[in-house]
Amino acid sequence: MFNIHVHQTLRRCSRHLPICMALVGTLFIGIANGQPRSATLDAIKQRGSLKCGVYENSPGLAALDDQGEWVGFDVDYCRALAAAILGDGKKTQFVKLTFAQSMPALRSGEIDVAAMSITYTAQRDTELGFDFVGPTLYSGHGFMVRKRANVAKLADLNGATICIIAGTATESLMADYFRPRNLTFKPVAVESPTQMLSMYESGRCDVVTLEPPFLAMQRARLKNPADHLILSETFAKSHMGPIVREDDRVYSNVTRWVQYALVTAEELGIAASNVDAMKASKNPEVRRFLGVEGSIGSRMGLTNDFTVNVIKAVGNYGDVWDRNIGMKSPGKLPRGMNALARDGGMQWAPNWR
Repeated sequence: MFNIHVHQTLRRCSRHLPICMALVGTLFIGIANGQPRSATLDAIKQRGSLKCGVYENSPGLAALDDQGEWVGFDVDYCRALAAAILGDGKKTQFVKLTFAQSMPALRSGEIDVAAMSITYTAQRDTELGFDFVGPTLYSGHGFMVRKRANVAKLADLNGATICIIAGTATESLMADYFRPRNLTFKPVAVESPTQMLSMYESGRCDVVTLEPPFLAMQRARLKNPADHLILSETFAKSHMGPIVREDDRVYSNVTRWVQYALVTAEELGIAASNVDAMKASKNPEVRRFLGVEGSIGSRMGLTNDFTVNVIKAVGNYGDVWDRNIGMKSPGKLPRGMNALARDGGMQWAPNWR
């Protein structure tokens, strides 16, 4: 197993030589000490902050509030990750990026994680050198139009001018949907959701396309939200989440289990308001999850009670959803596919053992 791990690490070094040189060294040190070692975790701890790439102004995902504080679904994930690694969700540096900038910034080491609700695809997972977290969000692709356009279904969009975020998979997914149905569209590439909204309001495109949760947040920003319709039909899948480099397996595992911690906390009924009290629970599953028993955290390179820090920083998955996208947000979206698996949704977490 050790030889396989070393071989895999060395093979990836052809793509990420500076990072992998550090990784190989820490790998051997970690084996010698019997503890997991991660060049990325070490760098974050030494720096004292997590560098998180986010959209500049995308309400619901990442935006500055009236007090100049970062808020949003992706923001909360990064704060949860910082809390897991550093014990404090406030130790997060947010780096404003466009989608096109996100992957190069991650690859170069400018950021530790790109939390920009990036759609999980085969190419991105297998060819580009990234690991996906989650999915943290399940959705499809949708459209928003002006009600006066009398558009009721996707077939009514034939010939429409549609604004699309540059560099995403959306245009090719739309082409795959439209072409077999003998429908056409005129794509207009934009750099960000903010630019998309501006061009839509100015009439430079007839339609905007994003995942419905984000369309709802963007619609809330329009001058007259009631004048605009999000079509009930969607096309293609859009299973999204943050991404990290694939050359540090220990760190990738941490990022993934932070998401599982958020989901597990909701499954167990643990929130920021009761997490300290729950540490006295007699339930072995709760005690193991909160690090009262066992050593899961330390075997990941974290403290055993890292989940307590995560929950204190952002709450559980349901809390993150509700305040950013759900009923406590301007978008007021129901959970749908993002409900817990036990409630008929797709959010789940492996056993905490």
